[in-house]
Amino acid sequence: MTKLYTWMKDLLRSERGQDMVEYALITVIISVAVVLATIFILEPAFTTWATSVKTCIELPSSCV
Repeated sequence: MTKLYTWMKDLLRSERGQDMVEYALITVIISVAVVLATIFILEPAFTTWATSVKTCIELPSSCV
């Protein structure tokens, strides 16, 4: 029983895996920031391009 108690106590105090969790959180934060920046930066360019394509499909004579 003492072995089990000691093992549980060591397990709860152990910091193994803490670095992995920190790296995972940093990766998630950076990934979300990159996705949001890409959406906000590229959205106007994509909207302009999509409008241009739509116009060319609807009125082929207006495209050169």
